[in-house]
Amino acid sequence: MEKIHRRNLNKFCLSIIFVLFLSSCSSSAFKSGKYVKIREGDSLKSLAKEFKIPHWMIEKANEGREFKAGNWYYVPLIRGIVGTIGHDNIAQVLATDDFSWPVPAVKTISSHYGGRWGKNHNGIDIPAAIGTRMVSVADGVVVYADNGLTGFGNLTVIAHRYGLFSVYGHADKIFTKKGDKVKKGQLIAHVGNTGRSTGPHLHFEIRWNGRPLNPEGFFEK
Repeated sequence: MEKIHRRNLNKFCLSIIFVLFLSSCSSSAFKSGKYVKIREGDSLKSLAKEFKIPHWMIEKANEGREFKAGNWYYVPLIRGIVGTIGHDNIAQVLATDDFSWPVPAVKTISSHYGGRWGKNHNGIDIPAAIGTRMVSVADGVVVYADNGLTGFGNLTVIAHRYGLFSVYGHADKIFTKKGDKVKKGQLIAHVGNTGRSTGPHLHFEIRWNGRPLNPEGFFEK
């Protein structure tokens, strides 16, 4: 069941990234990039992996152009530091932005990122009493504030720069709505026990391009 919940969130985050990208960019969004000659054996996915960008960006930038060996394809490059580093160490690099801890009153982590009960835990759990303040970890825009994703209860998702999203699940009350701009440290919800939850806590995730990152890498030890 939890695997289904995580898959739903993966699809949701990827769809949000796609919508935000298309709504904020026109053809001019692909000015930062370069042309590459397609080789035998190349695919959209292999190019995406080579240049560390989502494959749909390449597809969108080359609408109407046939993908075959010998043709030239335009590969848009992600601007800023995200485009120059790999997935494994992005959390350590972006941590220089000084993120706020999402539950200021509680520093304890009851469940860490990674393997848990034979499954992958895509975030961290912070136990706290119902009604404890929950804040945005950085400046951003609320892209989801509802309870429509099975298992997460009252859920808030905030988009930040560099394609990052912060995810706050199981809230008791939510104080923002979709489209709201929020500041780092701003109250966004109260800790709760909604959805699939074994007790009052915040389930917190950081995602980049839809992929979960270890949230602990974004905060000072």
